[in-house]
Amino acid sequence: MFGGTSMLPLIHGDGDKITLRPMSDDEDCVPFEIYMFVLNGHFIIHRLMRIDGDVLVFQGDNCYHYERVSREDVLAKLTILEKKDGISISVESDQFRTDSRRVLRRKRTKQFVVKLFNQEGRKRLAALYFILLAILMWAPLNGLGLVLNNHIFGLRLDHLLHACIYVVCPLFLADWLDKRAWRILISALIIGFITEFGQAILPYRGYDVNDLVANCVGNILGWLGILSMLVRHNKIVSQQVNRNN
Repeated sequence: MFGGTSMLPLIHGDGDKITLRPMSDDEDCVPFEIYMFVLNGHFIIHRLMRIDGDVLVFQGDNCYHYERVSREDVLAKLTILEKKDGISISVESDQFRTDSRRVLRRKRTKQFVVKLFNQEGRKRLAALYFILLAILMWAPLNGLGLVLNNHIFGLRLDHLLHACIYVVCPLFLADWLDKRAWRILISALIIGFITEFGQAILPYRGYDVNDLVANCVGNILGWLGILSMLVRHNKIVSQQVNRNN
């Protein structure tokens, strides 16, 4: 019986059974196959993700952390997966290979999203966002030929687009301003003012007070959306500082 949730969704710990074959001393491990190894006195069944020299790097399909062990720590290889409904699946079968590839694709997608939206990823996205914002606000795009005077729910489309563009501005400012709530709001509003007033001195763009209002509304909505996160983060930081003192 396999326990735990680290190999979901391929292997369920609440009823699936597995058959393992002992590894011979001279047998090489193959990336993306599933093995049992020992680490810190614990027996673990995870997938081999890559081989770094003499180090084998394992990871559970439902995990984000890695385990690094030597070849001598690998004890057995998964050969048969018996689902709790009684169906036995060989790891050499097309069904198991297909399911494994599907799990790996989903895993890579999740890891990409996590890296994209962690702090460093958000900072890189922030730089791209502000570059694109300057292009949208100041470049001679002339609306890109779009009809922007239509109305949605009684709101002009161009004003709605302005609000949507600026609603993520506070989120991208949060990491650069150490999640200081009021600094983020004030900085976001200043950016909204600068980008709109800058259009007044450009001969090919036009200043519109309604666009300015839409910028501010978008910034305020975005700021309110992340306010609870900012308050919680600052509270945790304050508690850590108090404990250190």
